Amino acid sequence: MQTKTLHIVRHGKALQGAYSIEDFDRPLTEGGIVNSIAVARRFAAQHVAPDLITTSHAARAMHTAHIFARETNYSQDCLHVDENLYFQGYKVIYSALTELPESIDSIMIVGHNPDLTNLANKLGARINQISTSGVVTICFDTDYWSKIDTASKNFSFLDKKDDGDKQ
Repeated sequence: MQTKTLHIVRHGKALQGAYSIEDFDRPLTEGGIVNSIAVARRFAAQHVAPDLITTSHAARAMHTAHIFARETNYSQDCLHVDENLYFQGYKVIYSALTELPESIDSIMIVGHNPDLTNLANKLGARINQISTSGVVTICFDTDYWSKIDTASKNFSFLDKKDDGDKQ
């Protein structure tokens, strides 16, 4: 039996309180960039590049996805941008996961809370919140994305606090 692997990545820390910038356009802070790079490097040391990286179209998520793509040697030209990852609810993301083609064995989703934390918890993670730049990896013992809900699962977690990176 093969496994299916889901990497859930919350975007890096973004600029707060800038009233002249729409939420969608908020960029990563310098610390958010540094932390995303550090986590992406630790991720790349532990995992091969996923078969697919899909990201919200918000600026902070796209920048985070580009960082992870670069650090895992994933072609940035192949990033898939999905508008449904911008605050559409975890059920929309879950539904898309269960409809993935079986030829995809691993996917990285880069997006936003609360949707990503709710998705991880729907799949059994039992966490309070995915931190900025944080990664929840779930390995499912199944050949089919449509069966991830009932499959045996293994969880691993990475975040910026793992090695003292700054907020």
